[in-house]
Amino acid sequence: MATSFTTMIRVLLASGLILLASLTAVNANPVVVYDGKTGKVMVAKDAGKPWFPASLTKLMTAYIVFQAIEQGKITAKTKGTVTKTSSAPPPSKIGFRPGKKVSVDLALKALLIYSANDMASLLAEIVSGTQADFARLMNATARDLGMTGSHFVNPHGLYHKEQYTTARDMAILSYALLNKYPQARKYYSAPHLKLGKKRLRNRNYLLRIWDKADGMKTGFICPSGFNLVATAKVNGRLVVGVVFGTRSGRARAHKAKVVMETAAGYPATTSITALQNEGGTPPNLRKRVCGGTGLRMVSADKFSGWGATFGKFKSAAEAEAVINGIQAVKVNAFSKAGSGVVRIPFTKDFVPVTYNISKSTSQSLCQQVKGAGGKCEVVTPSVFASFASLSGREKAKGGKSARKTAKKKRRKRRKPASDK
Repeated sequence: MATSFTTMIRVLLASGLILLASLTAVNANPVVVYDGKTGKVMVAKDAGKPWFPASLTKLMTAYIVFQAIEQGKITAKTKGTVTKTSSAPPPSKIGFRPGKKVSVDLALKALLIYSANDMASLLAEIVSGTQADFARLMNATARDLGMTGSHFVNPHGLYHKEQYTTARDMAILSYALLNKYPQARKYYSAPHLKLGKKRLRNRNYLLRIWDKADGMKTGFICPSGFNLVATAKVNGRLVVGVVFGTRSGRARAHKAKVVMETAAGYPATTSITALQNEGGTPPNLRKRVCGGTGLRMVSADKFSGWGATFGKFKSAAEAEAVINGIQAVKVNAFSKAGSGVVRIPFTKDFVPVTYNISKSTSQSLCQQVKGAGGKCEVVTPSVFASFASLSGREKAKGGKSARKTAKKKRRKRRKPASDK
């Protein structure tokens, strides 16, 4: 049986073994949730804010390939020859050597399941001859679809300062894919790509933690953070979520789950195309995502009033993503609330928490979140008072040293990974 947050605190109080640290939740990044059948929006936050797409770019690459098949220019059985240019991008990649013949079908599977950058380049060359010509086709297609806040330079999404999009535009693109090329769903939902004796797992972690999820595409580069366009069937409704800029692959999955399952009960009234793009320059999240910065410590005595927690997680990034997701969907409940992440290292758990709200608000919030299938526990003022008293014990039991260790780990620079 899962241990509740309140029970955990009581047990640790009794044992005297608790180390408390809380982290402020940074402002949530762009989110759009819409009905995949109607194209109507349930939730939108910063939908028009410019962002680096990372491997979400591959959705445009796939769209153009499906369009070329529809127009009879190529077929799924058409084979392209791997060139020195198409084999050049760094991982994620399949790694076929130049001269290898690869079918469009296999390249699409590698593109959408494993996020293979070399297969994106190969598909671009199959369709347009050169990647530069394909980029021009990508931009023309974006204009035709009404993606007014997007510009493409390459077919895979590896970093380029002039390659950008918005959550609004990715919602438009994913809606077009889902409704114009429904046959493509087999690529998005496949759990793995079988390649000889190898099984390359789908990059979409959401497929492994939520049985309602059935697609669609992940993306990551350090400047963008971890992005996701996700699809799920919730209570007979096709729900699509666009989430930008989390700190890890698991964090983006947890955030997508919480925003999609919560928003699924909302009415969908506004068309995606009615959302407005802002223009400007995309933020660069390299330091925050790959440099370990941005999670700021706050004192436990900030907690007051009633509150709520939303499950337990093995990393601060996951917990932060969940609290940001709840904030994006349940905006009114957070108008005067504080929020953050509580770390209880002896249990190695991170807990997303909101505080300084009324008893009725906390109860209503949890009722709605749990009703949608999420996790939520009401936290009383007495539990928050325990947090404050235990912060003194933290220092006596080496908390300062532990905090330094945690801070050092957060700041440990991760080697920038390629797009996935």
